[in-house]
Amino acid sequence: MRLVNRISIFFLAALAICLIGYSATMYVLIRHHLYHEFDDHLRNSLHVLSAAIEVESDAVKWQPSEHTIHLGDDQDEVRWLIVEEPSGVVDASGNLNLQSDADHQLLKIGSRIQSHSGDLSRFGHWRILQSRLVAPAPKPTLELDSDEYPHVIVTVAHDSYRLDADLWRLALLACGLPTILWIFAAVVGRAYCRRALRPVTEMANQTRLITGFQSDARLPVSRPADELASLAAAFNDLLDRLQKSYHQQQRFTSDAAHQLRTPLTVLLGQIDVAMRRPRSEAEYRDLLQTLREQTDELQKMVSSLLFIARAEGDAQLPDRETLVLTTWLQSVRKRWDHHPRSADISFILSHDATLTTSVSLLSQAIDNLLQNAVKYSPPGSPITLSTHAISAQQLEITVSDAGVGISPEELESIFDPFFRSSSARRNGTTGVGLGLTIVSRIAGVLGGNIVCDSQPGNGSRFTLRLPCESTSVNCVAAPS
Repeated sequence: MRLVNRISIFFLAALAICLIGYSATMYVLIRHHLYHEFDDHLRNSLHVLSAAIEVESDAVKWQPSEHTIHLGDDQDEVRWLIVEEPSGVVDASGNLNLQSDADHQLLKIGSRIQSHSGDLSRFGHWRILQSRLVAPAPKPTLELDSDEYPHVIVTVAHDSYRLDADLWRLALLACGLPTILWIFAAVVGRAYCRRALRPVTEMANQTRLITGFQSDARLPVSRPADELASLAAAFNDLLDRLQKSYHQQQRFTSDAAHQLRTPLTVLLGQIDVAMRRPRSEAEYRDLLQTLREQTDELQKMVSSLLFIARAEGDAQLPDRETLVLTTWLQSVRKRWDHHPRSADISFILSHDATLTTSVSLLSQAIDNLLQNAVKYSPPGSPITLSTHAISAQQLEITVSDAGVGISPEELESIFDPFFRSSSARRNGTTGVGLGLTIVSRIAGVLGGNIVCDSQPGNGSRFTLRLPCESTSVNCVAAPS
């Protein structure tokens, strides 16, 4: 079932329940109110008649000449009669026509009590109230005057035909008007639902046109902005990210294939040259040394590619341990003592900090930053590694150089795989463009980040921010 049909059915069913409940409640309340007023009029009429009859200890007297009673003057008004058994009718209202079948039936009804005295009874359209008035110690019949009776039955009746007709019309109105309103709401509501959900249909049709990540098709965003517009915008953002990731993956695959082809081509070329003719032992040694260097380069490249592919989804840190940063960085400094440019490198450790981290990953990140600084700065220019406390929970490790620098338009791409700046390509600096990418991935795995501040000709400054457990100012400068 379509969504518009489900929504329409739900709200129409809810509207039907509300209309039925409201109409039924109003009908019952109005009916009860009208019958209550109708019956109160009967009770008041019975009370007026009963009050006009004098009930003494030895007789019940009816003397209409002494009382002014206007009940029954109108044909549509209450009808009443006073009956004495066995004499018959004592008196009756002026609108009571005993020749009429309906009124004659009232005579038969009024001749005896139909229910408990004072209780309402109904016969056809007549609603009837009766009361028996009895003298406690009636006189003998021969001693009674013409206006005296041992007991009488007072009956008042009112034809409810007009009231029933009004209630019937009210019932038709209570059923018909909500039905018309429900049909109108069904037509208008379904049209509104179709219009409100039209963006969903348009988004579904547009989605079918998106055949791959290379497609620039996007979902239409409805106006004015609502939940569907937010959904379309969020989905479009997802498509943008997927397309960007797809393009990055394509570029990464192309660059990786290109970079891997170079050492493989060298290896195959050297092997083919070696197999053309017999060579001396020294020549074979030189050839094997060349093959070893190319194999090492290929191995490093493959390891870097594997780490880049794995680091984003692998949150587990290898060889996790707690270390004191100052002590550990001094050991890193000793590893660089044998580097040709060790004299240019200085460590300034401005505080102690305790970290629980992966030693191997952190070591690789710092080595990559130092190697990048050595590669893109001239011999004799200073390279500085320094530490700074941002807060009690975060520190910075900064590697700065005085090299060629990076142009502002290239800063956003330096952490992308295989990216190399135009100055590096122009100067013929060796490399494949994976060092900074690995540093960026390591920073993310360690719970931090890395930023770069650089200007062409003024060197570069790479800042690695990491979480730490505690810091304390303790300015220590490692020997350079």
